[in-house]
Order: sequence, then C-alpha cells, then structure tokens
Amino acid sequence: MSVITSAPYHHAVARVTRWCSWYTRHVDPRAADSRRDELASDLYEHAIWADEVGATPKAVARAILSRAVRGAPADLTWRHAQRKKLALADPVGFRVKRVDGVVSALVLIVACTVLGWGMFVLARIALSVGAEQIRPNSVTSLTLAAFTVLAIGAVVLLSRSRTRALGAMIMVLPSIGLVHFGLFQLYSLSATVGALTFTMPGWELASNSLIAGLSLFFIAAALWSWPEQRNSPSSTGTRLKTIGEMAR
Repeated sequence: MSVITSAPYHHAVARVTRWCSWYTRHVDPRAADSRRDELASDLYEHAIWADEVGATPKAVARAILSRAVRGAPADLTWRHAQRKKLALADPVGFRVKRVDGVVSALVLIVACTVLGWGMFVLARIALSVGAEQIRPNSVTSLTLAAFTVLAIGAVVLLSRSRTRALGAMIMVLPSIGLVHFGLFQLYSLSATVGALTFTMPGWELASNSLIAGLSLFFIAAALWSWPEQRNSPSSTGTRLKTIGEMAR
C-alpha cells in the first residue's frame, strides 16, 4: 500500500494540519497561506520519499507527528513574529483584534459558568429523584433542562466568531431561566439555599441583580460582536476611544 493513500498517514496529516490552522490564525493571510502551502508540500514530499525507501505508513505517521512536536516552538516563534508585524503595520486594527479576543474569552467563560450552574442543578434534581425526595418530570425540572439545552447551543455558537453575536443574544434567556428556576428548585433541595433565603438580608434583591447583570452582560456582548460593528472602520475608532476612557 502506498503511504500517501494509507489511513495512518492521513490521520497524522489531519492532526498536523489542524495545528497549522490554529497557529496561523489572526496573522497576515498571505503569510498564513504560504505557511500552509509549505506544510502541504513538505508532507507530500515526505510521503513520496517514504514510498521510495519502503517505509511503513505507521512509521511515517510517527515521524510526521514527532516532527510536529519538535517543531512546535519554532511554529510559535513564527506566529509571534507575524503578530508583531501586524502590530507594527496596523496598530489600531491589531489592538481591536486583541481586545476582541479578550472579550470573546470572557463571554465564553461566563456562559460556561451559567451552563455549569444549570448542569449542577440538574444533577441535584437527578439525585433527589433517585432518592425519591421529589417526583420526576416536574415542570421546574423540565424547564431547567430546556434552558440548559439552550445554554449548550449558545455556548457552541459563542465558540465561533461568525455566530458569536447570536450566541450572546440566545444566552440571555438561559442566564435568566437557569438562575431563577435553579435557585427556586434548590430552595427545596438544599438546606444552604433554604437557610440563605430566610436569613440573608436582601437575598431576593441579590438574585434579581445577578439575573439583570448577566442579561445586560450578554446583551452588551452581542452588540460588541455584531458583524457590522466589528467591521466598520468608524466603529473601530469609537470602540477604541471607549476602551481608552474606561482605562483612564
């Protein structure tokens, strides 16, 4: 069997290609294309050479992955140099992209936290149903499950740049439902939440403020990630001015 048509070779190439796609993100498109073309040519020549010397597909795959691991520091050094070139050539655009990355990561972390809360409450419900403390398929349980599924979909959308604004808008609903119904459900399942409800002054105000804060956070994230807003040159300057004012 030819190396270039073997499954081990294709699996190794797929992994190395994914790595290349990752470290060539957010650099000059021409430099990224050149880097990917260079990699594709190198992998092809490696397979042709392996066929000529009679190397096995598994040995070639191991060699390719080993080269990728050993070359990772050089790849990251190349990426750093390319990012530095972008910063020098277009400092405003580079700064906006950098802030976008930080904001996107923060939004995804908060969304995952809300999703984790929903999954925690569902786990408590499942344990209580198993112990026959509450009846299964209650309205609150089904509502929490629906909001959790919605949160999962929103997190998936938030992980992609093209759908980030839609994911943030959808996340508003789970942020309301999971906190409200989750606390309501834990009131009867958790002694801690039950005690806080009666003993902590302003508990209801605190929970409502959390819901309002999360909702406003995701609405603001959606507006920030809106495609027209991100791509408009005028909005770029406005947003940088806002960032500068916030920093001061």
